[in-house]
Amino acid sequence: MSEPWRPGPPNPAPPGANPPPPPYGQPTPYPQPTPYPYPYGQPAAHPAPYAYPPAPAYRPVPSGAGLPRPVAVQSVEGAPGYGVAIVGVAPTTSGPAVASLVVGVGSILVSLVVFCWGAVGADGGWGPVVAGAFAVLAGLVGVAAIVLGRVGYRQIKRAVDWGATKGRGMAVTGIVLGALGLVLTVVAVLTAVALTARSGT
Repeated sequence: MSEPWRPGPPNPAPPGANPPPPPYGQPTPYPQPTPYPYPYGQPAAHPAPYAYPPAPAYRPVPSGAGLPRPVAVQSVEGAPGYGVAIVGVAPTTSGPAVASLVVGVGSILVSLVVFCWGAVGADGGWGPVVAGAFAVLAGLVGVAAIVLGRVGYRQIKRAVDWGATKGRGMAVTGIVLGALGLVLTVVAVLTAVALTARSGT
C-alpha cells in the first residue's frame, strides 16, 4: 500500500524577495487633538429656550352679552324653518332737532343785540343802520332754526314706527324760538327807527 500524502516543509523564499510581514498587532493610538484657541474668548452659552406664558383661563360669556333679543321674527317664503329676526334699535336723538334748538336760542340772542344797538344809537342817528346789519344776521339765524326744526320733525315722524329717533320736543322748540327771533328782530328794527325819528336826527 502507498503512504498517505503529507504536506512537506514550506519552500524557502527565493533570493531577493521581500520578507514576510510581521504578525498583526494592536494599532498605535492617535494623540488627543489640541483644543482650538478662540481669539475672542470662549463662545457664549446657548440661551435658554423661550418660555411661553400660560394660556389665559377660560371665561364664560355672561348671559346678557351678545345680540339683543329680537322683537319679531318674519318667516322667509320658500325656505321653511328659516326666518328673519328683527332686532330692536336703541333710540337716538335727531341731530337737526338739536341744531334747531341751539340755533333758535341764538336767534333770540341776536334779536336782543339788534334791539340794544338800535336803542343805543338812536340819539346819534346810526342806530337803525347798525340794528339793520344785525337784523340780517338775526333773520338768517331764525330761518335756519325753522328749517332745521322742520327737517328734524320729519325725520322723527318717519321713524316713529320703530322709535329709532327722538327729539320731537327739541325740534318744536327750535321752530318756535326761530319764529320768535324773527318777530323780535322786526320789532327791534322798527323800534330803532322810531327812536331815531323821535330824537329828531
